[in-house]
Order: sequence, then structure tokens, then C-alpha cells
Amino acid sequence: MNVPRQALVIVLGAVTAAGLVACSSGKTAENKNTSASVSVTAQTSLHDQLPQAVKDKGELAMATDASYAPIEFTNDGGKTFQGFDVDLANAIGKKLGVKITIKNAQFDGILAGVNGGRFDFSMSAFTDNKERQKQNDFVTYFQAGTSIGVKTGNPKNITSQDDLCGKKVAAETGTTQYLALTKDKDDSGALTLRGTCLSKHLAAPVAVALEDQNAVNQALVAGRADAFISDSPVVDYQAKLENGQIQQGGTTTDVAPYGIALPKGSPLTAVFQKAVAALIADGTYTTIVKTWGLQKGAVTESKINAAVS
Repeated sequence: MNVPRQALVIVLGAVTAAGLVACSSGKTAENKNTSASVSVTAQTSLHDQLPQAVKDKGELAMATDASYAPIEFTNDGGKTFQGFDVDLANAIGKKLGVKITIKNAQFDGILAGVNGGRFDFSMSAFTDNKERQKQNDFVTYFQAGTSIGVKTGNPKNITSQDDLCGKKVAAETGTTQYLALTKDKDDSGALTLRGTCLSKHLAAPVAVALEDQNAVNQALVAGRADAFISDSPVVDYQAKLENGQIQQGGTTTDVAPYGIALPKGSPLTAVFQKAVAALIADGTYTTIVKTWGLQKGAVTESKINAAVS
């Protein structure tokens, strides 16, 4: 998220069954159970670079907030996980020759869990930014921006971030979008959404803070919020769900890289970057991106700590 946490057109891989995400209006929108069809071979040279403790255990624990379709989500209460991050994480594990064990976690506690040793790493649509780099390393693998979600038909006529001034705007706690609603400036000193509104002598947006993206979506549909701000793939996805009640308002802004979050100075950082680079080179990454219709955010190079703000 920068303020981030591209569109569903092509769907590859096996579609197995339909799950339902309930909206508080009583209607439902359909999330497809999908996974990328890829074959990944372990790369011995990368496996050999893993810490001995990881090689002995044979697995890595990954944290994710599984409410962020199509990046990561669950249709069965956390028994199984799916999404772009999930497919890419599993491919990384196969490339490294280890199992990836995925654990659901609330977004605003994930980085503390990674730094405290509860998780080895996280893929959860984290925007790589300078403030987060003070405590964590990030291996970049995607780009996304911030989009505005509004009710279908856009009854409040919200077409830009300026139109959010004075409105009730929902966001997931712990995200940079939430900080943009509650702080006047970001950590680089640039004006946030709230600060921009105040600088134009407009009312500040009223932040509706919620613990996950599902709750954010439902608040909009139920009328407890006039709009929400979230990563562009999330808004795109909601707009394309069957019986969906959400559309995008205006254009996407603030494009920035997603990064795999690891503890600062982790010996895993360099090997993760090499694994992502190998998946880009052999075409696995492209297949996963296309599975989730996220070609607009695809990258051609993985970097370590690539944030510019």
C-alpha cells in the first residue's frame, strides 16, 4: 500500500468450486477457488544457501492476512489459502526445496510476528516503504497502487481522492491507507489524504477503522462508509465478483512495490530474492500473474529494499 497494502481478465489453472463472501446486505458475492497450474523444480544451489536450521526443518512459516482477495484469501475459515501471494509463496518454497506453511494473522500484527520469530516471513500485500525498512527487509515482486471502492452506481459521485474529504472512508488498520486517513503527513513528510484535504481547507475524511478487508467491504455495502481505500487489485477484484456491489471510483494512484517481509538482516533475504528472480526467468511468475489477472502489476526484476519513499 503507498498510499498502497490491476484487473481480473484471464483466468488460468483449475477452478474447483465456488465459495461465498457474505455482504451485510444479505446478498453474496462469489469468490472462485482457483490456483495456478505450475510445475516448479527445486534448485539445489538455492537450497544450499538456506540456513542449516531451515534445511533441517524443511519448512518455512509464512504469515498472511487472508482477507485480501485476489492477493490472499480463504473461503473455509483458514483451512486452505489461495490467491496470488499464496501461489507465488508455494512456488518459492518449491524452488528452495522446502515446504511453506501458511498461517492466518491480523495485518497490523504481522511485522511484529515476523520480527519476534513467530513467522519466518510474510507475503501479505506489504508495500515496501522506507519506514517499514527500518525494521524489516523486503524482496519486491509486484507493483500496486491505491484505488477507491464505492457502491455500484457511485451514489456519492466519488471520482478522486479530493471527493473523499469530509466523507466516511473505511480502511484496514495497520495499512498505509489507514495512516493516510489518520495522519496529516506520511513518514517521508509528504501530505497524506487527510493532510491534502486540510491544506485545501476541506473537511478531513472520517476514518472508519476495521480489522480486515472483508469488514471494510461489508461496511461500504451496508452504508456504514461512503467509500473505502485499498490496493488496486483488491478494488478491481471486488468490482468483478458475481453479484458484486462495489466498483472503482476514479483512477488508481500512488503505485509502489509489494515486498516479501523478512526480519532485518535475515539470511533468507538474499536467497528469497534469487528464488523470485529464478521464477521470473523460467516463466512460472508470469503464469501465476496471469492466473489472477494481475498483468498490470507484474515486474521483470526482483529487488531488495527498493522503496523510494
